[in-house]
Amino acid sequence: MKQFQTVYQDKLQFSDVISDWQKTLGEVSRDHVVFHIFSDGADEADVHTVCKCIEQTMPEADYVGSAASGSIYEGCVTDNPLTVTATVLEAKDSFFRIRQLRIEDLDTTAMKDELSSMSADFSGVKAIEVLMTIDSIPVRRVCDLLKEYLPEHVPVFGGGAFGDNTHDAFNFTKHGSFSKNSVILLMFGGPDFHIANTYIMGWKPLGAPLKVTRSEGRVLYELDGEPAFKTYEHYLRIPNDDNLFYNALEFPFAVSRDDKVVLRHALSCDENGALTMSTDIPEGRTLHLTYGDPETILDNVRTCSKQITSFFPEVIAVFDCFGRKTFWGNNEDASKETIPFHAIAPTYGFCTAGEFVRMKDRGRDIEHHNLSLVIAGMREGGPTEKEIIDRTDDLRQSDTTMSLVNRLANYINTAKAELVEANRTLSILAVTDRLTNMYNRGEIQRRISERISENMTRPELDRATSLIMIDLDDFKRINDTYGHSVGDDVLRRVSSLIRESVEKLKIDAASGRWGGEEFMVMLPGMEQQKAAEFADKLRRDIASLEFAEFGMETASFGVAQAMHGEEPDPLAVRADAALYQAKRSGKNCVVVG
Repeated sequence: MKQFQTVYQDKLQFSDVISDWQKTLGEVSRDHVVFHIFSDGADEADVHTVCKCIEQTMPEADYVGSAASGSIYEGCVTDNPLTVTATVLEAKDSFFRIRQLRIEDLDTTAMKDELSSMSADFSGVKAIEVLMTIDSIPVRRVCDLLKEYLPEHVPVFGGGAFGDNTHDAFNFTKHGSFSKNSVILLMFGGPDFHIANTYIMGWKPLGAPLKVTRSEGRVLYELDGEPAFKTYEHYLRIPNDDNLFYNALEFPFAVSRDDKVVLRHALSCDENGALTMSTDIPEGRTLHLTYGDPETILDNVRTCSKQITSFFPEVIAVFDCFGRKTFWGNNEDASKETIPFHAIAPTYGFCTAGEFVRMKDRGRDIEHHNLSLVIAGMREGGPTEKEIIDRTDDLRQSDTTMSLVNRLANYINTAKAELVEANRTLSILAVTDRLTNMYNRGEIQRRISERISENMTRPELDRATSLIMIDLDDFKRINDTYGHSVGDDVLRRVSSLIRESVEKLKIDAASGRWGGEEFMVMLPGMEQQKAAEFADKLRRDIASLEFAEFGMETASFGVAQAMHGEEPDPLAVRADAALYQAKRSGKNCVVVG
């Protein structure tokens, strides 16, 4: 593979440049040359001039293009209005194929029909570059359609056309059209074509998790029951003004989806605090605010560049989210992420409004990312070792302000983790009996009530619930004769035996200390007879415990099964009455109430 690249200045300059390219290349096959044209606010007339020059000078070549927020030129992030790159395939059996799928009236039905008729186009395809106008089409639905119809395990990479309040997002192809609602598939293929693609993030979680309690499509209404914008306002002091988009871009949300983490950023906010997001975020998802960590980002670039180096690519595609450029603050710093890849092989690409990636053997999903850097190394034939200048040593972040931000973020996250752990400990203590480590009476009562209430409100479940009340026999004698420390040891050993026996049932049963030397066991889904059998085994196990001070201890048991429509308190009273009958019957026995 070969690559040629230039910046458009005027028609004469550009015509001279591609004429030189044409002379260098000589005759090439029609499906062996493709131009990428990236426009960062360029005049539409200039874009058409570039296209016309290509058609006249190299009529066998094809081209694709997209609106951008800057492009990758000679490995650097730049603001050139028009950057043009020609990629040339050299192996005889390699090829490019381009298809543009228009989505009229945001209806994906026609796209589905067109994709289903394209099976022949996918023959021999090894990689697919996607250019999508993501702001004007249902991105999630489109990605799901592509997942369904594109060849499985074929790597996908690409980006979303960029638009803002000065110009709309668009893309185009030679044999298609300029469109604000389309998906372009640039397919690479052939027996000697190879690809290695990956992506880089680098944003780290900040603060506590947030649950999406109300959302609809791309509109995020509530987080933890509060207006979504309140998160930015309360924790970060970000105002709802004209700069919200850029301020929020520095603190995107991390969303877990199918065991993968993707970033999503806010585009705008209405007067009620509802955030319009970069794509859909369903209700019930858990989000985290994140912050950009320069050290993590650059470490990821080092790792990724070494991985791509070992692949020995001949050309590298770079799709860099414009939010990363905004994060760094200037093109020079933003280029720290891209220059190491240009040292490996010639690069092309642009600053996107969203990125797409599917890596080989990583599932069928085509992931839609924000604030990521997607890298795709490509070559024809086997790896050819060459000397590569390692530019990763240049990746040093000396900005002391950023170091301070990192330390503050680490402090906040550590303090949050310690607070979460402290709250978890307090929650456990609130429901636990300290002597026996069993549930206390309040908690076991709550669990019984919750179970019985569910049965009463959903009679169609018709699920049995049984209670076992346990009382140690003549326990007062142990305390009076041997002291309370011995009594406490008896309670601890007996409660441990009860708790472990209940846990072995694995039926969401619960046990707790009812008070003094009394214990309660709730057995959901277990009928009275089975509960009595379990109680009798427990009785025998307790009776087999040996205590150095006095030998053996026994216990009496009362068992009751909830009747249809019975409240929790009457059920507990019946279990207690059965226990009382066990005591009157000579103790160390089980009575069913």
